[in-house]
Amino acid sequence: MGFRSHKRGIQIASAVMMGMFGIAMLITGILFLKNNIFEASKGNREVIATINGTKIYRDDFEREAYSLKSQLNEINQQKMQQLAQAGVNTENIKNVPDDIINQYVLQLLINKEILLSSAKNLGIRVSGSTVNKEFKAYQKQSKLGKDEFSQYLRSVGYNVTSFKKMIKDQKTVDKMREKLFADDKVTDEEVKKAYERNKYTQAFENQEFDDVKDQIKENMKQDKDIMILNSFIAKAKQKAKIEFKDEEFKKMYANITAVVAQNGEYKYTNADVNEQIINAVSQTQEGYSPKMVNDLKGMLKTNLNKFIQIANKAKAAGIKADADLAGVDQLRDYSQKYYNYLIDTYKPDNAALQARFDSKRDSYNTQNSIGGYVIGEEYQAGENDFAVAKKQAEEIMKTTNKDNFAEKAREFSKDPGSAKNGGSLGETADLSKLVPEFANAVKNGKAGDIVGPIKTQFGYHIIYIQSKDPKNENVAKVSHILITPTISEASKQKVIKKIQDLKAEIQSKKVTWSTVEKQDKYNFSVKERFKKLVKTDAIPGIGINKELMDQILGKGISLDLIEDIRLGYAWQLSRESNQIVEFVPNWFIKIDHKWKTLEEVLLPTLEQGGDNDGF
Repeated sequence: MGFRSHKRGIQIASAVMMGMFGIAMLITGILFLKNNIFEASKGNREVIATINGTKIYRDDFEREAYSLKSQLNEINQQKMQQLAQAGVNTENIKNVPDDIINQYVLQLLINKEILLSSAKNLGIRVSGSTVNKEFKAYQKQSKLGKDEFSQYLRSVGYNVTSFKKMIKDQKTVDKMREKLFADDKVTDEEVKKAYERNKYTQAFENQEFDDVKDQIKENMKQDKDIMILNSFIAKAKQKAKIEFKDEEFKKMYANITAVVAQNGEYKYTNADVNEQIINAVSQTQEGYSPKMVNDLKGMLKTNLNKFIQIANKAKAAGIKADADLAGVDQLRDYSQKYYNYLIDTYKPDNAALQARFDSKRDSYNTQNSIGGYVIGEEYQAGENDFAVAKKQAEEIMKTTNKDNFAEKAREFSKDPGSAKNGGSLGETADLSKLVPEFANAVKNGKAGDIVGPIKTQFGYHIIYIQSKDPKNENVAKVSHILITPTISEASKQKVIKKIQDLKAEIQSKKVTWSTVEKQDKYNFSVKERFKKLVKTDAIPGIGINKELMDQILGKGISLDLIEDIRLGYAWQLSRESNQIVEFVPNWFIKIDHKWKTLEEVLLPTLEQGGDNDGF
């Protein structure tokens, strides 16, 4: 299977979504739909279809459709805000049309009933006690009393009975999925082989097996599970009795099942197109457009023809697809197995390599370049810079006392997190999490003391020890004023010279990129200071940079994923001239243990030219 990261804004695996809209909306407290489910007791619920005799009601359909529409519209609004902040035109961001949402939801409801019907035939049951336990958990999570919770359910289109049914249905589907996936095992040997086949591809970027094995295993199983589920539903649907009681929904289902691409027995329908649209809109910056629909249909047609060609080659090589799979999922299985077969059996000799080179000589005989980067601080404060900061801190301390400390902190402190709060680090500070110099100064001081200036890697601190916990030396209430050194031109020139020296040594072949990082004189690393960044944090090795943070946040990148941000230097070496062009300063962001340029992070879909060797 592929080694993509499974990022799904909305879970899209066929019937997996059943019931989740309603629960999600309940938990988040979003009020929607004026329909009152209690009308069911009066016999007023409208049946739109039956699946193997089980009724699908209009109000259930409308509730789920409204929920999905609300989610997608909210996603679109977030996109527009983020792009607008980044100065990007948002005219192409359009809401998904109601007819596509309606088709998608109807398909989900049908798939749900197909699975429920299959579960019933297999004797899968969910006990009333299990349902009641889950119901009580939702009520507890809502922090509402029994009567209030019941009232709230009515406001979102349920009563107690109908909401319990939704819980029971979801639990039943979960059990059905467990049964379907029971024999779908991924062995350690399979994971190891998958790694060996792909370890030199961009998917791993020189990562060690132990670092990625769990993710590989998860992705392989998830891919297979989705194909098994889709194939099972497709087969069951062929045998199911589907009847529509409303002409509107009969036409809607006809549109869902309309073929958009076909090759022999294999085909894609509008159901596949709708799923691709929902995925694209919920997971990317792309907004809906008629062009998107046409492009998706064209892509599906192209992919289907490619799958057929690969499947034929796989069959000729004696490869068999999983018998449990059907339709296009069977073709996907052929494709993956054939890919594995080619890698496992291909052993080129020198003659084959030479022939390959000769056939592509023109493409190789072009001017190209390789590139890499040195990651570190652009500029570092020197001793003289720290001396100036120390003198400034000493002058401030002369006129600072308990009464005016907060005022002085707001005026002079360069710590953005505490300055606006008068230098306060909160009611209690955990000294074990602060730099040792700062923590020791507090531990050695007395409650009521103002100590300093204390030098740390951040600059000079004037510390007001407001109180100390007599039972724990690592707990205290403190405020501080931080004076950071201003980097002088002389200090900047030292860093520039360091980079220039490195460039010269590489160009003269005195060092290589594989050995340079081991040399202390070229060590640009910065100690990790923050496990998790927030918008107002100083960036390790950089400090406060609002413009950079706005760019990152404007693209919807979670700060929880960012391990480090540094400023470094990109370089290129021409293979024709063997000359290194000037080092260009650039931002480097570390996500998932990998360094990428800012452009690579913000524009992950762009293909990057050249080979990167970064450290």
